Amino acid sequence: MAVILVIDDDSQFVRLVKKVLEPHGHQVLVATSALSGLRQARDESVELVLLDINLPDLDGQLVAAILHPGMKGRDVPIVAVSAQQDDATRHSVMSLGCAGFIAKPLDTRQFPAQIAAFLRPSSA
Repeated sequence: MAVILVIDDDSQFVRLVKKVLEPHGHQVLVATSALSGLRQARDESVELVLLDINLPDLDGQLVAAILHPGMKGRDVPIVAVSAQQDDATRHSVMSLGCAGFIAKPLDTRQFPAQIAAFLRPSSA
């Protein structure tokens, strides 16, 4: 399965992601700040990044703008996650090169399939 990097400072969200994805065989790496997430994305062989757009140290949209060009050579999808579900937020993250958007709170029944769709055809 896939190595997934979660860049999110919400410990409850991170625990939920791990609880839902690890039984599906995914390895979940966690970064609780934008800076540590950028470092891990560069240093680890991740296959998907779940990026909170409301991070305390850097704006998630800025992080996406930094990550996208650096990950492009490796073809790693970046998926924005946020409780902000308005059209402007969705459009903004998609224009920064994110592969998709997943709304918080997670629908735990649909979440594994959503992740699998972003990983196809390489890792799922």
